[in-house]
Amino acid sequence: MKIGFPRALFYYDYFPFWAGFFYRLGIEVVTSPPTNRQIMEDGLKKTSDETCLPLKLLAGHMQTLKDVDAIFLPRMVSIEANTYNCPKFLGIPESLLPAVPPGIPVLSAVINWRKGQRQVLKDLQIFGLEVGKSKGEIRAAFMEGQKWQQCYQDSRGKGWDFEEEMREIEQLTRGQMPSSNSPKPGQGTKREAFSSSLRQISETNHRLRITLIGHSYLIQECYANLNLLGRLRDKAEVNLIQHVEQDEIEVNLSGLRKKLFWSHAKQIYGAGNKFAQDQTIDGIIYLTCFGCGTDSMVQELVARKVRDQHKPYMVITLDEHTGEAGLVTRLEAFLDMVERRKAREGYISTHGERMDRYSNSL
Repeated sequence: MKIGFPRALFYYDYFPFWAGFFYRLGIEVVTSPPTNRQIMEDGLKKTSDETCLPLKLLAGHMQTLKDVDAIFLPRMVSIEANTYNCPKFLGIPESLLPAVPPGIPVLSAVINWRKGQRQVLKDLQIFGLEVGKSKGEIRAAFMEGQKWQQCYQDSRGKGWDFEEEMREIEQLTRGQMPSSNSPKPGQGTKREAFSSSLRQISETNHRLRITLIGHSYLIQECYANLNLLGRLRDKAEVNLIQHVEQDEIEVNLSGLRKKLFWSHAKQIYGAGNKFAQDQTIDGIIYLTCFGCGTDSMVQELVARKVRDQHKPYMVITLDEHTGEAGLVTRLEAFLDMVERRKAREGYISTHGERMDRYSNSL
């Protein structure tokens, strides 16, 4: 049996779990190709104008999965206690049924950790009936998926390379050994070597340190964001929210008057607050997409923290009409401004005003 898994939205955070889950069940997982212009255009035709860009891309990726027995679209309601995922996750798969290729069924499973692990396992066992698997097989697959997800989470340090991790996981689902000969995703020595190399570069070259904040399905979506992450890494050392440990995120959430109940919003704000207070960070970029309801609030919360620390801050908003020339111009202007500011941080002007990050005149 072949199950199609779109390379969009929930792929960027939860694919390792589902890869391990289906691997244990003996079901082959076929992922859609990386995003290109045709995929984006196909997604635009099957969704409404009010739909956010990540959901449009998901619709486009679904239409490439034509040689599979079924397409898998999980309903990821919640991944931790007392939280919810974005409403776009909750509306899947019903909101995307028009994008399903003709003649291909859609399989879905509910994941709601607000109700506890027992309920999650029970919902997965109901899904197991659709694919002809017993309760015992589903339980074993559930444990295997959790191991794969944990390995993936543990590997998200400074040497972490998203594309390489995903390639290794996809090879494992097809019964192939990954290039690093690692028995499980996230293990091996390449990550440590790359991390050591980064530290050496940081010590010998005084590069800018820029933080890129935003949803993983925007930051790692190289086509939709016009390779923003790659462009930044050519000119600066880049920090992502994935580099922040969960314990640090929880600590930086403690100052809120009311708890955030969106999982991604908690990660973005907690990591953003930490980077705003980090004096080694030279500038922060917030990447969002047009029409994102959660970002409309969280972006403003992060902006207030950054302004309190007098750090350079820029918001980049994406949609299907985003032009490369405009993005490159804004990015270069921002980096030039950060470089000039860094060079003059210790300058004392003849008027007696300090030209550094703590000066109110800035």
